[in-house]
Amino acid sequence: MPKPTDPKDWTHMFSDDIKFSQKALILHPISQKILVLQRSLNSKTHPGYWDFPGGNVLYGQSPKKSILEEIQEETGLTLQGYLTPLIVDGKMQEEHKFYRIFVGYLGKANSENVTISSEHTSYKWLTKSEFMNLQTVDILKEMVRRYGID
Repeated sequence: MPKPTDPKDWTHMFSDDIKFSQKALILHPISQKILVLQRSLNSKTHPGYWDFPGGNVLYGQSPKKSILEEIQEETGLTLQGYLTPLIVDGKMQEEHKFYRIFVGYLGKANSENVTISSEHTSYKWLTKSEFMNLQTVDILKEMVRRYGID
């Protein structure tokens, strides 16, 4: 797979026509609550929406290493045990002219003490039903519907 030809795309595209993104549904270490992060109002995509930790896998990067780094960078958390893949999705993004590959994971935090990055403005530990009432993207709601804990 060729590296994107335009250097400005190196920060988010796997190739010129493929984007690979990942998110992690992180459970509280004691309760069954879900960690959610509010995206900055300056975010390029979905400003102010509620999100899970994660991001784009860059060209040549290991998916496992990438998601673990994103979780650490965006929350300051480490996890108990392993991340379990929950959902794998692929969809053509016609308006952007690329194919998006998405992997969603389930993990459990070692601590409830979150330190958010500048990409986010706040965080919450929520129940499944509380999460479903937030402004977020459909794929995250699908992760919670399928695999979230009540």
